This record gives sequence, structure tokens and C-alpha cells, in this order.
Amino acid sequence: MLNEEDNGKINQKALLITSRAFLVPGVLFFNNKTEMETSVSALPAFAGVRKASENIRNTVNHTPLIKNKNLSETWQAGIWLKREDLPVVRSYKIRGAYNKICMLSGPELKNGVVCASAGNHAQGVAFSCHKLGIKGSIFMPSTTPRQKIRQVETFGREYVDIILTGDSYVDCSNAAIAFCETKNSTFIHPFDDPMVIRRTGYGCAGNS
Repeated sequence: MLNEEDNGKINQKALLITSRAFLVPGVLFFNNKTEMETSVSALPAFAGVRKASENIRNTVNHTPLIKNKNLSETWQAGIWLKREDLPVVRSYKIRGAYNKICMLSGPELKNGVVCASAGNHAQGVAFSCHKLGIKGSIFMPSTTPRQKIRQVETFGREYVDIILTGDSYVDCSNAAIAFCETKNSTFIHPFDDPMVIRRTGYGCAGNS
């Protein structure tokens, strides 16, 4: 957390840079004032972010803000990096995946969860499945490097099945969605879901 003195040193230029590059996983850019006002009205209520923080508190390590000397000197501003490479899966993606899965109801979990990803989201879902004791099917493009596949296997263990299919994420995602429809499973989208990113999941990074 920044103290009052540190916070005062971060000027608007620095805040813009850190927001775009480091502190906010998904950044909104607006074409006009109306678009901005409409989008801002849909931003997460802090109560939702706080709830997500509680959900992941015992799962995701607190990640610090660390001032980067080289970037600060380059931009002549105070540049602080949010170290989201420190959680167990080395990515903020665990926040959204775990928050989403732990908030699913019994019927939604009955036939397991499914995701499509070539890396970090897959690892987050796999880790969540193992920790929560939930069956998961992880769809990954057939071109995924073996190292990433091994990471998913390590985090999910006996709770996940890995399906390699398609030459691209789009092909892989389509296959995963079709699988969900056939098995009546729950799809865990990597970003287009309120509980994953827009309202609470990834948003809790700022609360830590």
C-alpha cells in the first residue's frame, strides 16, 4: 500500500502509465464523454471487489507495489509496479478464475467447469479446481508449448482433463463451448464475465 507521502508523489503522468501498463489488467479507452460516462457507470461497486478479495484471501498472496527505478527515471515520474507475477500461478488470472468458480452454485458445478486458454487462465482454473475439489476440462490449442501444458497438469492434478484441439485460441474456444453445451458444464470465460474481470475478480488486485 502507498502511504500519503508516496501517493502524493505519483503525478498524473505516472498514474496514466501505471494504469495502462501495470496496475489494471483491463484498461478502458473512450472515444467521447458519453461513452466514458456509460462505461464508468458499469464499473464494479467496491462491495463486489471486497467480496472477491475475501473469496481469494487464503488462496492468492498479497502482491506489493514496488517502485521501479529505471522506469521512473525514464519517464521522470514515480512508476510503481504491481507484482502480479508473485501469486502461485505467476499471474493475476488466478483471481478471476478462483472468484468465479467459488461463487458457482451446486447445480452449476454438478457437471464440472470448462475453460479455453493457452496459458495463464488455464493454470488459474486448474489450480482452482484442485483447491476446491471440482472437476475441470481445460481446452488448449494443439500448438500450446509443452511447458505450459505441464504447468496446467501440475496445478490441476487429478481434477482436470486437458484437451488439445485446434490451431488457434478461437478454434479451441469454440470446441470448449460446444463441449459445455453437450455436457451441460459451466464455461469459465477468461475475461468476458462479471465475476471474472469486469466487476470483482481481477478488480480485487487493486484492493490488495
